[in-house]
Amino acid sequence: KRIGGLDIQPLPIIGSDHPDGYRNKAQYPVAPGPHRLMIGFYAPRSHRVMEQHHCLLQPPAFGEIVDIIAYWAKKSGVTAYDETKDTGLLRHIYIRRAESTGEIMVGLVCTSGKIPKPDMLVDVLIAKVEGLASVMVNINREKSNVILGGNEFMLWGKDYITDELCGLRFRLSMRSFYQVNPKQAERLYRLAGQAAGLTGNETVIDLYCGTGTIGLAMAAKAAKVIGVEIAEPAVEDARRNAEDNGIKNARFICADAAQAAAQLQSEGVRPDVVVLDPPRKGCDGALIDTVVKMLPDRIVYVSCDPATLARDLKRFDQSGYRTEQVTPVDMFPRTGHVETVCLLSKLNTEHHIEVDLELDELDLTSSESKATYEEIKNYVLKITGLKVSSLYISQVKRKLGLEVGVCYNLPKSDSARLPQCPAEKETAITAALKHFEMI
Repeated sequence: KRIGGLDIQPLPIIGSDHPDGYRNKAQYPVAPGPHRLMIGFYAPRSHRVMEQHHCLLQPPAFGEIVDIIAYWAKKSGVTAYDETKDTGLLRHIYIRRAESTGEIMVGLVCTSGKIPKPDMLVDVLIAKVEGLASVMVNINREKSNVILGGNEFMLWGKDYITDELCGLRFRLSMRSFYQVNPKQAERLYRLAGQAAGLTGNETVIDLYCGTGTIGLAMAAKAAKVIGVEIAEPAVEDARRNAEDNGIKNARFICADAAQAAAQLQSEGVRPDVVVLDPPRKGCDGALIDTVVKMLPDRIVYVSCDPATLARDLKRFDQSGYRTEQVTPVDMFPRTGHVETVCLLSKLNTEHHIEVDLELDELDLTSSESKATYEEIKNYVLKITGLKVSSLYISQVKRKLGLEVGVCYNLPKSDSARLPQCPAEKETAITAALKHFEMI
């Protein structure tokens, strides 16, 4: 209401069954200390490192790995990066674990590729860390807050780990985006798939696709999936993920989301569904304008920041896309952060007009005597939170073989195309008809 100006009641939050030890990735900042390296987490609203190797939000193995690296650093004389002086070697410790396979990747983010006594570190990690599959070094020489640099090399093992999500296997490199809570991610992606309302005939464009997780999870129910991601390693992973899972109807483009959307528009690609999963800053105005011009029937917006989400929903609303449904998911238990899935539907465009059919009282049918259109609308809204029109109710009734009264306000233009009832609303209306014993 405050930022987006929208009066919509979110559906109940989807809670987490596992509030502890759920994170599959951690990035520990490293700073100089008076006697040893300080490894831990930043104090609130600062870059002051508070030493802490073990955290209840992460698997116990993560803390043990940090202990090993701290021991190796002390023995080998590794220096910590000093932000104020722009000196030192070790900037961050990066750890990623695959929930389904148990594979672990350990990464050192350094200002140089010259690592003292690397064999000593690898030998101890192999001996102590169950599931170790990869030891990497990422090079970041930039004086910035960005954690990972653009290049990395392998000290031991392989340069990726493999995880399973929604029945698919995903290859994860060091710079691949992947949700940090795999169990909640499965719920999130299933929710996004339900919101997309796929029947097998749709073209889906997945912007900010990362390693392709959302789009590939939808591919089995879509005609075509096109994923867009700016990070080349993530795109390479997405293409491999599609190949490894035998998915033939997915294509991935390495480009800025706004650029790629404009490119696809120029190719004449008209998506039925657009999936948006942007970073915390949300979507910029140019991207929203481009998505709107592509005239998708539905937009599924997945957001990790409610404030930028509200801002963007307002922009879409002003451009003819109404927010139909908002569902929060507790992706980050024991924090103030939340992931949100929103369904937006297109209104009043040149290809899609909204018509509310009013039935003359003299043409009341036998089925309508059991429940009026208003009663059906109210029931659907109360049970599911969805708003349905008389037109959609009429379409479902016709599909089920029920009589429908005479309509006096059909479109005057023969070229006008009536909107068709989305799958999720058809299911809700059918349930209401059963409730009123009309079917």
